[in-house]
Amino acid sequence: MSDRIAPLHFAKTVQGFVPVSAAAREFHAKTKIGQRVELKGRRPRNAAHHRKLFALLALLADNRDEFSSADDALLGLKAVLGYGSWKLLHPKAEREVFVPDSIAFENMAQDDFEAFYEQAIAAVQRWWLPVADNDLREAIEAFAA
Repeated sequence: MSDRIAPLHFAKTVQGFVPVSAAAREFHAKTKIGQRVELKGRRPRNAAHHRKLFALLALLADNRDEFSSADDALLGLKAVLGYGSWKLLHPKAEREVFVPDSIAFENMAQDDFEAFYEQAIAAVQRWWLPVADNDLREAIEAFAA
């Protein structure tokens, strides 16, 4: 069994934050009236937005020979954006390798993903597919549908 804690999802209403997930309802029920709690604000990831990024990556892979797949395009995109770090993997190694950071749902909040996505669009237009912004976004929407 996983030792990870289930996310506590709340919805903002005029009365305040109301629990919407089972874990949040349980937490809410165990909290006494007037008791202070710490809530860390993070919007959950939007799966449709994630699909749009992979539609962009698939378009990139389909239209550029240097990428054999969407995953390959993602690696190239992360490198261009500097989304990762250069590491010497062995003390005797002669050069560093790029180790990309993760964009997995549990590792990147929606606000951070939105910024990454917008940077991705700009990088794809600058380095690989120099098309009008609205044309690229329309193609992504059609591909993601």
